[in-house]
Amino acid sequence: MADLADYREALLAPQPFWATLSPTTVKQRIEQLLAAPDSAALVQALSPVEYTVLLKAAPDMRAMLLQLGHPEQIRTVLDLDCWHKDTLQSPRVLEWLEALQHSGEDICVQTLQALDSEMLSVVLHRHIRVNAALPSEEEDPDPYDEVLSNELYRVAFIDPDSPLNERVAEFLRLLRMTDLDMYYSLMQGTMWAEESDLEEWAYRWKTGRLQDEGIPDYYEALEAYHVVDVEPLDALPPVPLEPPGVPASAEESGLVPSYAWSLTPSGSLLALALQGDFTPATLERLCWEMVSLCNKAVVLDQVDFADTTAVRASLECVHAYVNIGLEYLSNQVPRQLVPLLTERSLMSICQVGFSLSMRLRQRASHLQVHLNGAAGVRRALPGLARYVVDGLLQTTWHPQFFVGLESPGDTVYRDFLRFQDICLVDAVLQSLEHDPAYGLARQAA
Repeated sequence: MADLADYREALLAPQPFWATLSPTTVKQRIEQLLAAPDSAALVQALSPVEYTVLLKAAPDMRAMLLQLGHPEQIRTVLDLDCWHKDTLQSPRVLEWLEALQHSGEDICVQTLQALDSEMLSVVLHRHIRVNAALPSEEEDPDPYDEVLSNELYRVAFIDPDSPLNERVAEFLRLLRMTDLDMYYSLMQGTMWAEESDLEEWAYRWKTGRLQDEGIPDYYEALEAYHVVDVEPLDALPPVPLEPPGVPASAEESGLVPSYAWSLTPSGSLLALALQGDFTPATLERLCWEMVSLCNKAVVLDQVDFADTTAVRASLECVHAYVNIGLEYLSNQVPRQLVPLLTERSLMSICQVGFSLSMRLRQRASHLQVHLNGAAGVRRALPGLARYVVDGLLQTTWHPQFFVGLESPGDTVYRDFLRFQDICLVDAVLQSLEHDPAYGLARQAA
């Protein structure tokens, strides 16, 4: 496991790779790994999130990275990348199966043996129909693919025009050449098992593995992000400190995943707080709590790991909510920072920051509903206010801050980063809520 110096470094020496995450920095990172004499060990020590980002964001270097990975590690990548909430994305599975075939027979066969048969059966179930072959003297009433069929099975594509058929065919050819037992098992599963049952079991297996890595499923992550009552300030009860378990891969490597604490807003109160004097136990807890929060965020945001901008934005948002919550709870008094981080969980602080921004969205939604009802159509707001309200009501999971409030003339949006952002937007909403032209004050009375 990591020691005290490692935890201190994780807090105070963030990895620039994550703060500058882009296709270019991903390729540079991979080149560094491949150039190292112990490249296989370095790749196998990567956290699941980092390994997935490297594989997805640099497809032209994917084969080399897969060759250096461990079969169980690659299986975790599929666990992360091939599910949308509780639904298996079979095209993504087929994409990974094709990538494995291009990575060398050894790692391909070893990884196939590590994958869940239920998941593979679901993929086949969605693309082919399998029937037992009839005796040679009997004529098969249904059309079938003569290339994929054999003396035991009659196989036909469900959609003859699907662009994924070639990947399915290549996968079945590979199985017949390398692992007949698996081939027969998958054919039987595809022929007889219910797809819904197979998918449910595949979901259970992948959920259990990801939980061992400190990565929750979507619905568990959703529970962590709920609006809490943040007023009055003194009434906010401290949440019991229950440090999250150490991810299985981190337990083995002894390393804190490098995305923890690598995107703290520069010059923020949170950055100042991390320089405080913490006990070894608190340092350790802060590291693993931030890893847990970041894992929840990438699951909740359903990020495409190939989109480095989306990955970075998801991780930045976690750090920003913690910073906002810390500024609010401390009244921006520096001496309160270390006690707050010592006595409160990062999750509770993050929920405060998240709730402050979501309450602004709720107010903006109420305002817009009132205006629509009063006017019969979407009623116009003054230019600045319109931008502010539109930012709060964007369809993204996280409300957006209109940068023009702090930089006049700028018309872009970003995530909320500081409590000052909350205050600026609150002032705009208050002016609208108390403006007699819109009638909200009369409605409240």
